[in-house]
Amino acid sequence: MRALKGLLVVALVVCSCSKARPLQGDLTQPVSWEEDIAPLFAAQCSSCHSGAAAAAGYRTTSYLEALGPETAPVAAAGDANSLLLRTIDPARADAVHAPVSGAYDKARAWVVDGRLSFFRSEVHEGGILNPHDPEFHSNLVRARNWNFATCQSCHGTDLAGGKVGVSCQECHAFQISADGTTTCSSCHGSPQSPAPPRDLSGNLNSSTRGVGAHQAHLFGRTFISGTIACTACHQVPAAVDSPGHLDHPKPATVNFTGLAVAAGATPVWNGTSCSNTYCHGGGTNLANDTAFRLRTPVWTAGTSQAFCGSCHGIPPSTPAHAGIAFPDCARCHASTVSPNGTILVSGPPNARTSAHINGAIDVTP
Repeated sequence: MRALKGLLVVALVVCSCSKARPLQGDLTQPVSWEEDIAPLFAAQCSSCHSGAAAAAGYRTTSYLEALGPETAPVAAAGDANSLLLRTIDPARADAVHAPVSGAYDKARAWVVDGRLSFFRSEVHEGGILNPHDPEFHSNLVRARNWNFATCQSCHGTDLAGGKVGVSCQECHAFQISADGTTTCSSCHGSPQSPAPPRDLSGNLNSSTRGVGAHQAHLFGRTFISGTIACTACHQVPAAVDSPGHLDHPKPATVNFTGLAVAAGATPVWNGTSCSNTYCHGGGTNLANDTAFRLRTPVWTAGTSQAFCGSCHGIPPSTPAHAGIAFPDCARCHASTVSPNGTILVSGPPNARTSAHINGAIDVTP
């Protein structure tokens, strides 16, 4: 509960604490999770709906769990026909839930009038902590182009609590540095990396364009190369507020440099896939090789597209490789591949190095 309070910090981007917004519904004291529903559910629901063996896999022991998953919410803001209400409605409750149907009126006031508010507030809308609600704080921050200045007016320049005493860092320590400075990970990425997931819309799945193959490039998950620098595909801003960053409309511009254009490669991004990048077989070195299997991987199709033979033949169909058969690559490329044909990659996950896909052909004398 205390951690959830910390989520409020970013929601203040759209409204100053000094200017109150209306409370939810017409109630003078709207029903909220913190003040009303949490203790109600603890008394009447959590004996069955808690722990690893929670009935129907549904837990009422925390706010987010009580709301249910986004794809199938148990409680939907403003919806009097929400599954939660149907289940404990005295007129419809089954034998199992009839004993707790006395909770219906308060639960309905919370869902319909209070719009699933986490706490009573004279500043925030009820959906400020509800990930399924348009008023969820991340949506509001995104709408203001990730400007945290208004948050700081109430929560302090370091976002550690300020005059309201609620610290952003209780929930977002990895997203905001100790002095309150926003970082790359304030808006996208994770504690391990500023590269998605998550993307600017909160997506985590690689099937979405904002996530795609970012992690595969940065961490080399298929172990066929070292870390591909962000600068190979993007102009990386010197600071969060650098021109062309926050003021640039989505999606981010793809601007190929460095490794992507090595060996004379001329990459093209069409919004779905890359072609002619050095990393995937483009450039003069492999211009005459026709034995490759996949040089235009789809950005959102997963890591199965990167494998030995996808970018060049095994071996490449060039005169220099006549008579060579896999896995005899190490005869000439001992610093790149092992005798059994495994690409040599070393170093920690976020700083792997390899002589494979490094912009040069490493031939052992």
